[in-house]
Amino acid sequence: MRLTEERITVMARQICDALLDAEHVDLEITEERFRFLVESLLLEDLRLEEKIEEEATAWLQTHRPSLQEGTPDWEVQLDKVREDLAIAKGYVIR
Repeated sequence: MRLTEERITVMARQICDALLDAEHVDLEITEERFRFLVESLLLEDLRLEEKIEEEATAWLQTHRPSLQEGTPDWEVQLDKVREDLAIAKGYVIR
């Protein structure tokens, strides 16, 4: 994961505070539970993105061994494979 769990906790708190301050949500649960759920969703999303990255890298290493990791060609192909995997998993890469 590229972000620390501490950073994710801070982001979740900021997202929740912004939503609550702007009155975009009407909670039927505690604010603490709401923050926990937002943090859990962020963690789940980041883990899925990391898994897609690992699968795309492994696919390229197996199916395109002539590509050297880190080169522009590698990055272009990695983006394509990553997007295909994301679509197959119903995930949208931003």
